Amino acid sequence: MPLITVHLPENTFTGRQKQEFAQNATDILLTLEGMVENPKAQNLSWVQFLEFTTSDFFLAGHPVEKPHYRIEVKVFQGTMNADKKQKLTEQLTHLILQLEQTDNNLLNAARIWIMIEEVPNGNWGGAGKIYRIEDLMHMMQ
Repeated sequence: MPLITVHLPENTFTGRQKQEFAQNATDILLTLEGMVENPKAQNLSWVQFLEFTTSDFFLAGHPVEKPHYRIEVKVFQGTMNADKKQKLTEQLTHLILQLEQTDNNLLNAARIWIMIEEVPNGNWGGAGKIYRIEDLMHMMQ
């Protein structure tokens, strides 16, 4: 049940690019969680884009020339170790730069922040009930 929220300047990507990001980001995350081939896991994976105007973002009090992104990833606590979090960060960063068609260098990569939040067991609600990791694993079978 991962949730990926992408904060980005309006009109940065086309609808097709957003869909490409959503599919690839879902595949990346579910691969790291070992669930990429599970259609139930695919159907519970959300990607949402929240756009802001370029006049709503400043760096050190100054407007920016290039888009900056914040990608929030919410997963159940304990489903990702440090190595998986590192791979997720690298791959999502690469995906954004690929969609932008810009070089994957430190200056461009620094415009992309990945925030991984682990939701404690018993704190994820949906469909009118609380889900625990055990419930999720049962549902995925």
